[in-house]
Amino acid sequence: MAVRRVPYALVLAGALLFHITNENYLGQFLLALCAALPLLSLALSLPGMLGCRLTLSAAPAALNRGEEGRWLLAVESPTGLPLARLALRLTVENLLTGQTERRRLALSGVARRRPVEFAAPTPHCGLLELRADRLRVFDCLGLISLPVPRPKPARLLCRPVPLPTDPPALPEGLGFPSSGPAAPRGPGEDYDLRAYRPGDPMRSVHWKLSSKWDQLIVRERGASTAPLPLLTLDRFGGPEELDRLLDKLLGLSQALLRSQRPHGVLWLGRDGQPQLRTVSDWKDQQDCLLALLGEPAPPEGLRLDSRPEPLRGLEGPVFPIHVAAEEGGAGHD
Repeated sequence: MAVRRVPYALVLAGALLFHITNENYLGQFLLALCAALPLLSLALSLPGMLGCRLTLSAAPAALNRGEEGRWLLAVESPTGLPLARLALRLTVENLLTGQTERRRLALSGVARRRPVEFAAPTPHCGLLELRADRLRVFDCLGLISLPVPRPKPARLLCRPVPLPTDPPALPEGLGFPSSGPAAPRGPGEDYDLRAYRPGDPMRSVHWKLSSKWDQLIVRERGASTAPLPLLTLDRFGGPEELDRLLDKLLGLSQALLRSQRPHGVLWLGRDGQPQLRTVSDWKDQQDCLLALLGEPAPPEGLRLDSRPEPLRGLEGPVFPIHVAAEEGGAGHD
């Protein structure tokens, strides 16, 4: 702003000096014109300045590491006319690695229908967040500025690149008790009996016992176990180490989903508390990635093998598969 105010001050001083040394209508006119220019500029620019709003977004909202992503900065103005000048500071932070980039941006002639685009850095996995602050919009002469409300941050999910792998060999008879709906059994199979609850299918009612006990009794298939692997990882390290770790984890998770095997993912959070996510479909996997990539990972931290209580605290037997960043680091405990 000083770059514009200093020349204006010099012009105004020159007009004042000319008016003092030349007592005529031309000197008065030039002095009045120079003094009125900022007010005229503000009057023309103020409607657009007062209603100026910014919107941040990402295109696309999710991509794989290394793919090209774009940030979009759209400006909304009630007048529909381009803004003379807009200045702001942009901050891009990787919420996983903590890497931060800042840059000052000055835009001239910003049109409402033409969002400004710039590249999004995607060299490492993580949840990228774009924030804008120190926003000011200027009048036509650039002498007067007003603050602009901060827009909501934009986020871009930079996913790992899944490492191609085969589903791990899993033993039979291990896993969590299945909680799926009861299914009919063949002759000679055992059932659990319980009182009827609203929503139970009528075909599961044991009519003979119901008439004998004078209440509805439901036959329910006994709890069975289905193998459920548990992918464990130590979520700390540098950006490159985290990339290798998450590539392996996502590759194993996708291999298990392709073979229709639900599984769990377990790690220690920033506060040392166990974080467990159950992945039974692709949406669960996306939610698990958001939880993994959206919290800072320290360079060093606690290893799961030093905290065996998270495994002991689970509801049923599991088959843990530890995923590590080193070559050949995936294996069962």
